[in-house]
Amino acid sequence: MIYKVLRIEEDIDFGCEERADDSPVMAIVTLQDENGSKQRIRVADQFLYDNGIDEEDDVVIREDGKPQKC
Repeated sequence: MIYKVLRIEEDIDFGCEERADDSPVMAIVTLQDENGSKQRIRVADQFLYDNGIDEEDDVVIREDGKPQKC
């Protein structure tokens, strides 16, 4: 299924603790499928940069749960 990237936000919810220095910066990606249903996935921010994934892009979800640009 093809999803539209609606929004990319930095994941800043660390609970009671701060993000560990060795933890990657994570992003929350809001996706909308062809039927209009929305879902959110958590992905390393660097992964999005490395794969050129931006808001308004079309993606599919790989077997490992990460988005792949169409």
